[in-house]
Amino acid sequence: MKFGKTFESLLTSEWRQQYMNYADLKAMIRDATENAPDPKEASSFEIESYFNDFETLFFSTCLEELNRVNEFFKQKISEARRKLATLKYQFLVSDRHRDPLGHAKSKMHLDDGGQRKPLSQRKLRLASTEFYLSLIMLQNYQTLNQTAFRKICKKYDKYIRSSEGASWFHDNALYAEFARTTELTAMVTSVEDLYTGYLANGDRSKAMAKLRVPPLGEKTSPTRVFFAGLFLGLFIVGAVMSVISWFSLDLKPGFEFMFVSLLRGPIMLVVYGIYLALNVGIWQKVGINHVLIFEVEPRNHVGFLGVLEIVCFFGYLCTIVILGYLYSDEFGIEEYYILPLIYMALMAVMFLNPIRIMNFPLRLWLLKLFGRVLAAPFFYVGFGDFWVGDQLTSMVLCIVDHYYLVRFYIRYYNKMDNLYGFEPDYGVAVIRCLPAWFRLAQCLRRYRDSGSKSKVYLMNAAKYCLAIMVVVFSTIQMETNAKYDYMFQNPWAWLYISTALLTSVYSLGWDLLQDFGLFRIWKRENLFLRENLVFPKWFYYFAILENTLLRFVWILEIVLVHFDVLTVYHCKSLIIFCEITRRFVWNLLRLENEHLNNCGKFRATRDIFLTALNPTEELLLERMMDESDHRLSSRLSRHPTPDPESPRLDKKYF
Repeated sequence: MKFGKTFESLLTSEWRQQYMNYADLKAMIRDATENAPDPKEASSFEIESYFNDFETLFFSTCLEELNRVNEFFKQKISEARRKLATLKYQFLVSDRHRDPLGHAKSKMHLDDGGQRKPLSQRKLRLASTEFYLSLIMLQNYQTLNQTAFRKICKKYDKYIRSSEGASWFHDNALYAEFARTTELTAMVTSVEDLYTGYLANGDRSKAMAKLRVPPLGEKTSPTRVFFAGLFLGLFIVGAVMSVISWFSLDLKPGFEFMFVSLLRGPIMLVVYGIYLALNVGIWQKVGINHVLIFEVEPRNHVGFLGVLEIVCFFGYLCTIVILGYLYSDEFGIEEYYILPLIYMALMAVMFLNPIRIMNFPLRLWLLKLFGRVLAAPFFYVGFGDFWVGDQLTSMVLCIVDHYYLVRFYIRYYNKMDNLYGFEPDYGVAVIRCLPAWFRLAQCLRRYRDSGSKSKVYLMNAAKYCLAIMVVVFSTIQMETNAKYDYMFQNPWAWLYISTALLTSVYSLGWDLLQDFGLFRIWKRENLFLRENLVFPKWFYYFAILENTLLRFVWILEIVLVHFDVLTVYHCKSLIIFCEITRRFVWNLLRLENEHLNNCGKFRATRDIFLTALNPTEELLLERMMDESDHRLSSRLSRHPTPDPESPRLDKKYF
């Protein structure tokens, strides 16, 4: 792979604008050689003058790039110094045998009443691993920029046939401030020592197993690639066979109704999973750091192939259930109603089992996430929490279908009457309200936790209040329809339609303005969009149109049912698919907007907030930082220049 592509693939996307602009410098060299005077037509003086002018322009541009890289590195290393000093201080405070002042036992370990309570080991572990990750990323920043300057100077000498590139690199980039590795290496070692001494009981191998960061450009495991491809192939074959069987078999209306009622929920869950896998793959492809946004542990996160493997495995199992249901007579399956229950039970067991197998970290993370959503508003709300809440609002009809499944099996095994009737009941209304309630509670909690008490959270909460009202009015309308000849005679129907219309308009505006961050520009080439775009421009216009149409797809449902074009359960299938598709596009733009916000703040790692320090502790922290700077200055005085070979990008990355 050429260095330009490697450089783009390995850089930290949130710091993209702070790396040296290798592509532009490379383009400058290419343009200079292509536009150079022809030796047959120009004199040697003109040619020499042309290349002298280009040399001045090129190296002045390189110097600007170097200064920008240096300034950013100085900013980040300054932040790292303070974070390291704060981390050291918190470790000392948390030590039960001594405090930062060296006393055997300190009042600082006491509870409230003006004294500091030590941080838990869990929080110290999180802070240490995240800070260590940020240091490794800063080392990678050093390495990539140093290598980029060396490569571009080498390319200059090759195409311009000069030796000035090597000289400029030696005089400017080799010993630049960002290229000094001594302090950063010392910080990395300090974190390793702190973790080993305080959190790993002196076991360095155990500490490094927790702190280890995957190397740049680490390839996906061949085993994961194999199983992802295997399950994808099996799922595609099973899905094709299921579709062909559905349209080729002569199915009775009652059989079709039961099939849709029992299997629509699991099928739509698989469709949503496929969309989610595509989301992850696209985020990875365009450089949206979903691992940071969801605050997932970057050392063992599941990427695109991991999600695809899981989804296709369950998708394949779902196709087996579908084929078993459709061909129950041929397979001799008398109790074919039991097949969806077996599938659901298998999914539940594989997801909830406490054994540390089958992506245990991912399952544990999801369980905690769902737990915080269900317990809203009693927990702090992070991005992952309200993102899951939004997903549930789109999957509400799929959740209702699973409720129907549970209700069916309860009636079936208790030999109750009306086994096959799936009429609306109040349980459905409650379930339809729950996702909106979770998001409403989260918005109120975010408003409470926000220092500015921003009204944006209350405005977002109003959207979910309207959604709950839509459910209430639609339920009353369905319960009272029998009193009228047709739906539009029912006054509750008009109340439902007007509220649903208001909710759709409100939600559409929120999607476009707040979640997507669009309509920031009303002129120039990015009309109706914003300055920074990750996806092709056409995709945003498509997303605006698609989101607008699908926000009002419920109107199509009313029309199709009223004119008997489709049955109610077929219309619901269409509505679920449309909403899942809308959420797929929403996920892409919502995370892009969050990613750009992180880029604007140069946030590339999770913020693990440690306890705020009081004035006395601030003075102590400054003294600790001064002592560290003094030791570093002494070390630099003994070794005034860095190793000429460091930092360099390891050959295994190419």
